[in-house]
Amino acid sequence: MTRLLVVGCGFPQLSLVRAARRRGVFVIGADANPRAVGVAHCNEFFEVSTGDVDGLCDVLRRADASAVTTTGSEVSLKATARVAARLGLPFYADPETVRRCQEKDVMRSGYRAAGLAVPEFASCERVEEALAFARSRGFPLVVKPSRGWGQRGVARVNDESELPRAFEEARAHSASAGLPSAVVEEWLEGREYSVNGWVEDGTLVSYCVTERITVPGNRPLGVMIAESYPSGLSPEDEARVVDEARRGAAALGHLRGPCYSQIGVGARGCFLFETAARLGGGFDADVTRLASGVDLYDRLLGVAFGDASLERQGVVGPVRRAAIAKFLVARPGTVRAVRGVEEARSIRGVDDVQAFVGVGGRVHPLTDSAKRAAYALAHGATSTEATARADEALARVSIDTGDESCDEATA
Repeated sequence: MTRLLVVGCGFPQLSLVRAARRRGVFVIGADANPRAVGVAHCNEFFEVSTGDVDGLCDVLRRADASAVTTTGSEVSLKATARVAARLGLPFYADPETVRRCQEKDVMRSGYRAAGLAVPEFASCERVEEALAFARSRGFPLVVKPSRGWGQRGVARVNDESELPRAFEEARAHSASAGLPSAVVEEWLEGREYSVNGWVEDGTLVSYCVTERITVPGNRPLGVMIAESYPSGLSPEDEARVVDEARRGAAALGHLRGPCYSQIGVGARGCFLFETAARLGGGFDADVTRLASGVDLYDRLLGVAFGDASLERQGVVGPVRRAAIAKFLVARPGTVRAVRGVEEARSIRGVDDVQAFVGVGGRVHPLTDSAKRAAYALAHGATSTEATARADEALARVSIDTGDESCDEATA
């Protein structure tokens, strides 16, 4: 039996673990959190940080694993690429490619050099530099860590009085990842979209474009609450979005494997915000499977196992007209009970429902994408129908973190 190390056992890796188990793979999970939702789905588990390269190499040896992979998390991706390179295991991207697709200032510079439209930005080590940029460009603007993920430390700043706090928070997040600086960029009005695809023979092939719906508010900014297919764009605008994603991957030298891109579309045109050398961390590949019939998790396993036919696998499931992954945000606190998950899964058109926290676990304030508490995956004949099914499913899920008389969760 093939023994596979999956780096990370949180919800971004849950569907990958499940896909491997369906194929009869012996799955070894590694995560700093023994309560992570994917742990129960692994055959074996090691409590090791997803950023600990030495520790992960040791797990591979101790568990006699012959393959390694991950998805959905920038921390896990960075470490996995380094582990694979160190031990000579198959992986789709080397550490340098991953770096270019993670470091915000390097990414933006790569886009600009390739002639792509990007927001005006500056990489700043001191708040005085950020203030100078703001005075030259005006407000509102966005502040984000130069090194960061999951919307941690990302904020919209509406005036000069808000800038110092936002800058220091972003800088602190980036410093924890090795670079004490922040990126300050102009605010672009518009809607956000995700391109979910695979780089094949050096060119990105898109399998699904979704509208990226985010939680309202300025801090944290941009935490995704739903990925909805179809995108709602016209065929012409969707083609432009895909082309921007394709050019972005090429500009960063991402030549093989999964690719998740975030793109804004507004009155000023189409702007590329991010190219990630991984699948999206919000069940984007699950929506893609419903929308296209292509299972990108299977393709990741193909890379890890050195199986070219599995890596290039085509349509394997039904194609749905509309699909959505929608998240639930629970009230912070220690979890006393989780109810309604099985009932929610029984709803027609609902493909999956999962709570990410169990009794005794803790729901944290929504400071970033990792703090979402549950999700529902649903399909339908229209976006309206798919969304209604997901909403009905999430309405059945109750995560009790306090007094029963209070509202327990909001979708």
